[in-house]
Amino acid sequence: MKMERLGMLLIVCILISSAAMTAGIALQRSEEPITLPVKQYTFEMDTAYPDVAPAMTIYQVKSVNISEMDVEAIGKLLGINGGAGVVNDGVLGMVEGTKALNVYTVSGAIWYADTAKLFRSVEKEPRLPSDAETMEIAETFLSSRGLFPGDAVVSNVVADEQGEINTSTKEVSNVIKTDLQVIFGRKIDDIPVTGPGSKLKVYIGNGGEVTGFYKAWRALEPHSECKIKTPEEAFEDLKAGKCRFAGPIGFDKAIVNEISLAYYMEAADKEQNFVEPVYVFKGELLFGEDVTEFEALVPAVP
Repeated sequence: MKMERLGMLLIVCILISSAAMTAGIALQRSEEPITLPVKQYTFEMDTAYPDVAPAMTIYQVKSVNISEMDVEAIGKLLGINGGAGVVNDGVLGMVEGTKALNVYTVSGAIWYADTAKLFRSVEKEPRLPSDAETMEIAETFLSSRGLFPGDAVVSNVVADEQGEINTSTKEVSNVIKTDLQVIFGRKIDDIPVTGPGSKLKVYIGNGGEVTGFYKAWRALEPHSECKIKTPEEAFEDLKAGKCRFAGPIGFDKAIVNEISLAYYMEAADKEQNFVEPVYVFKGELLFGEDVTEFEALVPAVP
């Protein structure tokens, strides 16, 4: 029997954690827009088009100028001493013992981890706090260090898990929690923010100890009002393949069962001058008798 980690997220995080010991921690890049070979696929609508305002506000991203002194100041807040240096292009960081800090100069995003405790296999399930206690620990950790954005709201608490999987039968057993994540959400003008560059999460382990956190939270200011596409126009763009598509290719049919508006934030390592709205399409992909989910983002600005 072979021991494996469960879930794509946890496997990815283990790779990030081991890299942090030496060269720092790399954050994910956003998906690039792709054009679907639409002649092969059929999109169907299984929900009503939402009512939307004819125009929305475009926001400008406030520029940041991150220096090594800035990183060292953040490090002191996290109990990391010493000097900051270049981790790789566009990333400054610090390492002391098993603690690692990365700051992305283009966005100001922060990633911190105690690599000896975060995303590690455990012999037995650690003593983890309740969800209510976990949320309080996370908020106190951030606010006491001046790292808690005023518009952040707790979205949910999720657990990372490990278990044993029989690679022959795919049977999973001995599943236990390894740590908890407190995930915060953000809204602009009561519109949700989506994308890899809008994330705030705190990792909490044994005994309620904070073992890591990730904050990508660009500061914004209103720039201009802009007319947006109708949901019907956005659906036509989706069918034409003008979108960011998250889902397996090769499906027989796509059924849309949810449409909403969101503001899109680029990944922490990518430059972004303006934040614009997108239409978010969610639904099901049919592969014969098999069904899986998809999400597609279509620019709302013509």
